[in-house]
Amino acid sequence: MNDAVNTAKDVCYWVKEHQQDFKRIMSVLHKQVDLGNPRTRRDDVLSYARDMGIEISLVDQLRHDHNLYAGITRYAVMLRPRLARTVNFRKSKLDGVDLVAVWHEVVNPETVFLASSRMEAERMVKSGDAAAA
Repeated sequence: MNDAVNTAKDVCYWVKEHQQDFKRIMSVLHKQVDLGNPRTRRDDVLSYARDMGIEISLVDQLRHDHNLYAGITRYAVMLRPRLARTVNFRKSKLDGVDLVAVWHEVVNPETVFLASSRMEAERMVKSGDAAAA
């Protein structure tokens, strides 16, 4: 099994174990989209969460684990493509992994993703797709 798939699995295990933190991160990103913020970085998420009175219990882990944050944000925009309006991505080894399949294997096989990748979510935003509004 390659390193990128293992990284995706690690992200999914984190989400499965920390569902409330994942939801809190998504909440922060939704708020930033609503405010029209075109760029929310990893450290911004933690600061905005604090400003909103949202506690993310694993702040240090998110701050130092680039792969974890890269995976969390990819899954967030795949679930809710509109979040690609504020999340700016760098290239990642995760971009070559079938993240939906890994999520379905680890987290929940019933989850419906509105985008199959962060690239599709970004295309949906650019094209004005209603699912990314």
